[in-house]
Amino acid sequence: MTSKLSTESANFANYQVATSSHQQNIKSEQNSQEEDKSRSWLPRNSLYITPLPKNIKREQLLAFFYDFGSVKRHCFIRNSLRIEYHDSKPVDVLLSKPDWFPGEKLCIRRLKKNKDPTAYKGQKKINKPNVEEDPIRYELIKEAVENEVTFDKQLAALLNAVQLTEFEITTRYNVICTHMDEVFRSVFPNCRTYKFGSTVAGLSFKESDLDLYMSIGKHGLPSVCITPDFPPDLLTQMIFKRAKRVMYSIKSVFSNIITIPKAKTPIIKFRYIPTNVSCDITFKNSLGIYKSHFLRYCASHDPRIRPLMLLIKYWARHFGISGIGKLSSYGLVCLIIFYLQQESVGLLPPLLKLQRSCTPQMVNGWQVNFDENTELPPITNNSSIAELFHNFFSFYGQFQFGQHVLCLLDGKMYPKFDFQQLDKLPDYMVVYKVYCAENVVKKLDVQKSLCLQDPIELNQNTGAITSERALISFQTCCMFSADVCGASSENNYDYLLKMLFDPGNAPPMMMKKKKNKNKSKFKSTILPGRFLHAGLPKDFAKRTDIPNKERYVRDNWYFLIFNLVRDIFEKIFKLHVEVVLTDPEMKQQKVELLADDMLSDVHTKSHQKITLHCSGTKCVWYNRKKNNRTLLDIQLSLLEKEAIISDKVLEDLDEQDEAKNVQLDFTCVLEKSQNPVSIIITLTDTNSQNHIFRQFECFVNSWIPKIIDKTLLHMLQYEKTYDTLFCNKKS
Repeated sequence: MTSKLSTESANFANYQVATSSHQQNIKSEQNSQEEDKSRSWLPRNSLYITPLPKNIKREQLLAFFYDFGSVKRHCFIRNSLRIEYHDSKPVDVLLSKPDWFPGEKLCIRRLKKNKDPTAYKGQKKINKPNVEEDPIRYELIKEAVENEVTFDKQLAALLNAVQLTEFEITTRYNVICTHMDEVFRSVFPNCRTYKFGSTVAGLSFKESDLDLYMSIGKHGLPSVCITPDFPPDLLTQMIFKRAKRVMYSIKSVFSNIITIPKAKTPIIKFRYIPTNVSCDITFKNSLGIYKSHFLRYCASHDPRIRPLMLLIKYWARHFGISGIGKLSSYGLVCLIIFYLQQESVGLLPPLLKLQRSCTPQMVNGWQVNFDENTELPPITNNSSIAELFHNFFSFYGQFQFGQHVLCLLDGKMYPKFDFQQLDKLPDYMVVYKVYCAENVVKKLDVQKSLCLQDPIELNQNTGAITSERALISFQTCCMFSADVCGASSENNYDYLLKMLFDPGNAPPMMMKKKKNKNKSKFKSTILPGRFLHAGLPKDFAKRTDIPNKERYVRDNWYFLIFNLVRDIFEKIFKLHVEVVLTDPEMKQQKVELLADDMLSDVHTKSHQKITLHCSGTKCVWYNRKKNNRTLLDIQLSLLEKEAIISDKVLEDLDEQDEAKNVQLDFTCVLEKSQNPVSIIITLTDTNSQNHIFRQFECFVNSWIPKIIDKTLLHMLQYEKTYDTLFCNKKS
């Protein structure tokens, strides 16, 4: 894009401006002024500029911003400007660089949520929620995912909702290359357009951008431009100038045109109107095509890999740790490949193995081809996708990125010092050594926080754009997700996606801080469903001494749930539980109960709320599988079986090893709800050890409903009341 400013006339009485490059219809904009005022501004697509530069006229400033894309509206208020585009691309580009004007630094920032620039002093401000237009955010697809029961079915539902289908790729994306060739042949007669990136690799989400490379050939270019000593920057400017002329002349095909000629890989951003796809096109480097073919091979090498890659990409997108200035999508996929290349995993071969059996095809000094039919040893790893997902987080959660270079060529890691002394590298990196000997200034940059060597372009660090802060966020999310996976593994990962993508469940450093609310909280609701009549006396239907049977049934269910939750904490989690009754007329009243005692129906009937103060030092929610021997006694409920397993886990814990102890201290409030009949459970951390409460709540979230449901089902089947539930154990 050129920084030359247009001085086209602008209408500042309005919230819009007309420029020659966009041919705005001023009359229609004036008529829609009031409608624009009433609409919320979308933060993702909006900028806030203040203070305004003193040496630049307002009309010049507006003309500058309009050159970056299609503007929905703008607004001047005092010494500030708010501007909203039709999409987020111009915003991302403008935020990437402060010094667009010579001698002037624009103070640009993204408009905050719910900031209404049309609300002046003395006017009533109407706040409307701004929802970012992300078609695959979890809130929109969670119902389809959580309707399924097993992890595999939930994953299938998730991927069906978020990934591009073959039909969409064929009808919306594949047609673009052919059309681009037809359009640009007037200026580049031998041009040919290729796709690369996630759409080629089969790893794209809905509404993904399309990456394009156009080979323009030499025909049609001035002879001086194809000489070896012609400056590359001038060649790029010349190509961009011709390409822009074509794009601006066909407004029915191209919109939102933004040129970035000074980037490492110069690109033109635009929206392809016929199929409404955002595209990035480059004319410089074709290596992206070959890298995409390698990613496609990796994704299709084993049936588990593509779903795993898509799930990890969605995970990174959900937690906001991938994108501009963070971990790039390509860098994240390279991290996945490196993990799968490790001997302990063995699902992907090093690229070097695939290259050795074929005659090298060199592009820009690098071997780009490999033999997809190379004979490889059989895969012996039988891990499920959920287990691979779990192990990915464990692998990178504590990884020492600052000390190593990760190399996908051979699937190994090297000390950074080895890349500073080329003789330390193995002989099979001879191509890299020769390249660096000829181009000393183009060695692999190992001074970055994340050093991830590109598998084909060996002097490129695909993690170079990842800041230290972004890398810390990535590892924090890995550790957090490993904890969630660990808790979910006890139940075959069936609740994993719900627990991981729940909006209220995020690493502490990524949670939005609320004033005066420093304690961690967790809420859940238990509904009776088909178990409302569990635990009733056998002669309940015939009894005449119960005047209001409907109320009796409801009170009995409350009585059961209050006691079962307390039993789960005491008998399964091995916590010390102190009962506190909250009464409208009395502040609080403690109830002293022995371990086998229960809350009486008098307590549960007369109190709307019961608080359990729970504390403990033993972590019994892990290492349960090895103690999970099949208990065939049908007279034991699931609550009793899990209590027995906890006893065995407790026996295995070394009481003398204090390092294995944890600190768990929280309150659990059980509150009745009448419409519908339910009990709301609120867990509040009071003084727990770091991360322990989060691990514990993940386990509670999946297990309390399951244990209660199966225990009540057991009581229905065997016509047990709560008094007789534990009679077998006591005998």
